[in-house]
Amino acid sequence: MKQLPIVTGMIFALAGAPAMAHSINFDKVEVGFKRLSHDDSGIESFDTYTGVNLVVSKRVDNHYFEGRYYSVGGSGGSGHRYESGHSYHSRYELDIDQFSLGAGYVHELDEISLFDVSFHIGRVDLRSEFEVTETYLASVYQYNLTDSGDENIYRLRAQYQTRVLEDIELKAGLGYEKIDGEGSDGNPLFFVGAGYHFNDIFSVNAEYRNVDDYDTLDINFRYSF
Repeated sequence: MKQLPIVTGMIFALAGAPAMAHSINFDKVEVGFKRLSHDDSGIESFDTYTGVNLVVSKRVDNHYFEGRYYSVGGSGGSGHRYESGHSYHSRYELDIDQFSLGAGYVHELDEISLFDVSFHIGRVDLRSEFEVTETYLASVYQYNLTDSGDENIYRLRAQYQTRVLEDIELKAGLGYEKIDGEGSDGNPLFFVGAGYHFNDIFSVNAEYRNVDDYDTLDINFRYSF
């Protein structure tokens, strides 16, 4: 979580600027749970990762600035013992960190709904470990492989947000995402979300996002300032 102090510092740096009044508030800090699922992992017990999620954003006139950070990880393994006394066991671990900064433009449709477009750039860090242990009679053989890498990520996003029934906030959006090193031109994305406001300051929010071969689910507690 080496990027976490950077995002935390943004909270204080952005908190001082004035904002326009609207039922959709971009002046917020969110923290909570994140689940990332990979559709074509090929390892059934190793295609879902869980961790923490942090979002901070600030609106200035018709523009807003946003920082996002998440850290997820997962593990899995398998093993088999043969009658000859030969046994085999494997273990897998993967950790993913992503940090991004973005800026967007807000167009208010009315007092309870708006439309915005934003562009984001960030970094994805991956760390993996693969370990195999084989035992045959009195001999033990162990193999260990670790790997790490990072890539730039670019995201263009458009979303619609509205307040309904005073306490309910809904949103939906489309976009495009590109990660360096994937050998592709990028992938479309879509997302939907909903939130319940206890009052003007505190709320709980959920968001589902799908990007080609992976999807994410965020459940966050929000503080609006």
